[in-house]
Amino acid sequence: MPLSVRVGRPAAVAAAVALLFAFAPPAHAAGDPDLPKQWGMSAIGAPTAWSQGKTGTGITIAVVDTGVDLAHSEFVKPNRLLPGLNLITPGTPPQDDNGHGTHVAGIAAAALNGMGVAGVAPDARILPIKVLDSTGSTVGDSVDRGIRWAADQGAQVINLSLSGGGQEVFGPSTNEAVAYAWSKGSICVFAAGNSYLLSSGFADQNALVVSATDRHDQKPDYSNGVGSAKWGISAPGGGGTFAPLQDLIWSTYWDGTHPNDYAYDAGTSMAAPHVAGAAAVLRSLGLTPQQTVDRLLSTAKDLGPTGRDSTFGYGRLDVAKAVSGLPAAPASSATTVASSTPGPSVLGETTSRTPTTITSEGVITPVPTTVANAKAASTSTTSPALAPSTVDRGATASASAPTSGTKHDSGAGPWAWVALAAVLVGAGAAGFVFRVRRPGGA
Repeated sequence: MPLSVRVGRPAAVAAAVALLFAFAPPAHAAGDPDLPKQWGMSAIGAPTAWSQGKTGTGITIAVVDTGVDLAHSEFVKPNRLLPGLNLITPGTPPQDDNGHGTHVAGIAAAALNGMGVAGVAPDARILPIKVLDSTGSTVGDSVDRGIRWAADQGAQVINLSLSGGGQEVFGPSTNEAVAYAWSKGSICVFAAGNSYLLSSGFADQNALVVSATDRHDQKPDYSNGVGSAKWGISAPGGGGTFAPLQDLIWSTYWDGTHPNDYAYDAGTSMAAPHVAGAAAVLRSLGLTPQQTVDRLLSTAKDLGPTGRDSTFGYGRLDVAKAVSGLPAAPASSATTVASSTPGPSVLGETTSRTPTTITSEGVITPVPTTVANAKAASTSTTSPALAPSTVDRGATASASAPTSGTKHDSGAGPWAWVALAAVLVGAGAAGFVFRVRRPGGA
């Protein structure tokens, strides 16, 4: 039978709420990077690592997701895309047709190229592996096969920003795929999941499991904890339900309409690639997989109860501390490879994926103070049917940027964003949608 999964934040509410707000983010000079919007990079100390030349050079990060925008300037200027794999439509390039995978890839490894955003490991290569379709659904054991294929290609880090709707989504075959990847020298990095999903274990698995923090190092309401995962850690994933837009995570995006797109998003999906990028940086400095994991966990900033806990694991990622005292990787020429030629874009649910929409499924709830169990990501291996969305998306707001590299907010003066959130009434209600529109925007 089809795998039962759901997307977004938890659903249970007893009143409808409408919210109207406006804000003006700071303007930047034309062509300036959007690093001021990337509070997550500052929180984990990524700029400190970059300043020391610790940028993930020579390391491959596999992004097992909805694909990646194969034409986005953040990945092709300079070109660091490896020819990937499409397990949804075999024989075609792993072009993103959802936006989620592109957002994740940018957090991990967008280039430091003087335009747009930067990833934690800006010189790492990206191996796109498409295991989710335009709606975030998967087929059979595509995720397991994606993990194994990434390991066979030599990816040192494998990011899996996925989420399922029950313990059945993490089965023995996924355990075996993770173990296989580790045996090949690959570190799997899983998003812990959203929506208070039940723990799927990871107590004995050689995999990093990542929960989310907001910009104040608190647990957002949507995020699971890491539960019993033996290698649990947390990282910036964006603010919770009532957080202002600028408290979400700003990164690359694909919407099928605007080239070189960028968007805000929130979820444990955004937390995981911060850790994947950090793992790539450490691997580039000559650390083994086990040394990399040990270093990430031992240098994390302790949050919550003293010591390891089931919410934040060993603490919030601290890249600056993790690379401290380690010699930089030897200088080398740019490691660029030919990318797959993008195929025709296949837009998914166009009515809800416009570039001026934040879509979030869930409810408005107070930030919980109790520990939430971890939810590891995977898919069923028993059904060839399409499984409903496995992307653990929070809220997304997308805005296009000119291909010249000039940001959409450069020199334009203050923005006026207007948001309307409608929360469905009743326990188990489906969720809410923010619609954000910039006057004069595309």
